[in-house]
Amino acid sequence: MQPIVPAAPTFRDGAAFSDTYGDTYWSLDGGLDETRHVFLSGNDLPARWQACERLTILETGFGTGLNFLCAWRSFRETAAAGARLHYLSVDKHPFRHEDLQRLYGQWPELAPLGAALLERYPPLIQGFHRLHLDGGRVTLTLLWGEAAEMLAQVEARPDAFFLDGFAPSRNPDMWSDTLFAQLGRLAAPGATFATYSAAGKVSRGMTAAGFAVDKKPGFGRKREMLCGHFPGTAQAEAARDRRALVIGGGIAGTLVAERLAARGWSIDLIERREGLARETSGNPAGVLQPVPSADGNRLSRLTLAGFHYALRQLRDFSSDPKLIWQPCGVLRLARDEKQVDRQRRIAGSGLLPPEVLRWVDVDEASALAGWRVPAPGWWFPQGGWVHPPSLCDAALRVAGDAVRLHTHREAADLLRTDSGWRAVDAAGKVLAEAPVAILANGHLARRFAVSAALPLRPVRGQITCIPAEPGRAIKAVVSREGYVTPATSFGVHVVGATYEEGSTDELAREEDHRVNLERLNHLLPDFAKTVDAARFGGRAGIRTVGPDRLPLVGAIPGSEGLFGLLGLGSRGLVYAPLCAELLACEIEGEPLPFERDLVAALDPARTTNRI
Repeated sequence: MQPIVPAAPTFRDGAAFSDTYGDTYWSLDGGLDETRHVFLSGNDLPARWQACERLTILETGFGTGLNFLCAWRSFRETAAAGARLHYLSVDKHPFRHEDLQRLYGQWPELAPLGAALLERYPPLIQGFHRLHLDGGRVTLTLLWGEAAEMLAQVEARPDAFFLDGFAPSRNPDMWSDTLFAQLGRLAAPGATFATYSAAGKVSRGMTAAGFAVDKKPGFGRKREMLCGHFPGTAQAEAARDRRALVIGGGIAGTLVAERLAARGWSIDLIERREGLARETSGNPAGVLQPVPSADGNRLSRLTLAGFHYALRQLRDFSSDPKLIWQPCGVLRLARDEKQVDRQRRIAGSGLLPPEVLRWVDVDEASALAGWRVPAPGWWFPQGGWVHPPSLCDAALRVAGDAVRLHTHREAADLLRTDSGWRAVDAAGKVLAEAPVAILANGHLARRFAVSAALPLRPVRGQITCIPAEPGRAIKAVVSREGYVTPATSFGVHVVGATYEEGSTDELAREEDHRVNLERLNHLLPDFAKTVDAARFGGRAGIRTVGPDRLPLVGAIPGSEGLFGLLGLGSRGLVYAPLCAELLACEIEGEPLPFERDLVAALDPARTTNRI
């Protein structure tokens, strides 16, 4: 993982120019007209998306986002009502938010789309960033980093390629044989490409990658441009039975149900309790924060991607007045001097921009918390707390009639049938049947014969709730070994959480409350000294972890049509939204939302050597 160096454009006569590469970001003869001539017409768009349910475009060189905005505008004007567009684009030096904001004022016809993009524009952090636009009809996946390196991590089948880096003579890395080979690896049968360039290097590279290459009249001062196609014939998507049964009505189950519903699925959601979010997802507050690292390890990359995806989803859901969450910021205090040095080094590495992570000294940390804290630490300005039950409810309200909720129905077994899967209760009564089944019920997934061998372990966790009082208030979540939230909408601070491997006891214990209060005393000295033991409460829940403490997301080995979203541990709020999107993409055969190596790290098949 490397720091992202943003673009540093200069503006001349209304055009953006890169001094680094000595080239303009769009044709001086007209950027919009160039995009329409080269990339849309060169790939026979919009005619192709008028004839299909889903089309995927991959672009090299996001730059100003002009090509994307033009494609999006054309798509929303001409595609069928149910059609969906996936657009993936890579850039080593992405634009800053403020520079794009300045540029988009030049194109009034694109201004509404540009504003919608800027509302969701991701931070400049290496990796994949998935955005949903136009009510979910358009999915944009931005890949910040070296082009060939990022494309090697893509799992998708693009139908069209927009090759739009700076000129090959000025930016050879964007036109390397390695990059061309990745395009050949990814291309769907019958895929097309177009580029403004007519350079022999590009023609030879695309030919070597398996494309048939042609020349066509270029745009403006460009005499010629290249376009071409990959062997094979694009296949119409076969009709399929889009029905699924999901077992588990917590964060995992409700969010994957919503993601499938957004793709036209009908879902039976089975929950053994009397309502949603009655297990660990029933806590009154959970903390939303990533886990940075110096080396960009798997945990760090996954939690960073999940954190920002979750924030975008929460903002998309925020039109629901019943959703409860507060982006109040999160302080992660250092445990000791060694961790102080580590935190300061990571925060100063440039891997994460200051709007995502800052290191703060004791005085600034205390000011941010609103209470004197004992140590310096990390400050996550966008972090905060979420009320998980309200998130589960909001997800199902978004999904609407696509989800049929079955509460107080316990699936005692999951049986394979000729057409899919059948969930039955202890008396053998059928609860639901569907071609696809998804396990989202934590460690209880092991009760079924088909999933009994999954290496899942229960971990009991207990939280403590102490009443909020006027003289005892904080402004941000404060965490270290444990955490404490500001006063929630329910008039309590949530303090957590204990961690007990192997226990499934759901009764709250007085001794665990004492453990939580002791941790609170180390986090915020004297904060709890006046707490009346008779007035605090709490609850216990059972988390589930896998063998390497990463989730299990994907197809269950040896069981066609059976999938899992399991093992979220204590990071359900960070993991579940993005992992639900991953699972929906795997089931639908869509471009995956993050890197192939991270997808493999979550694949349940990785555990087969442990079974």
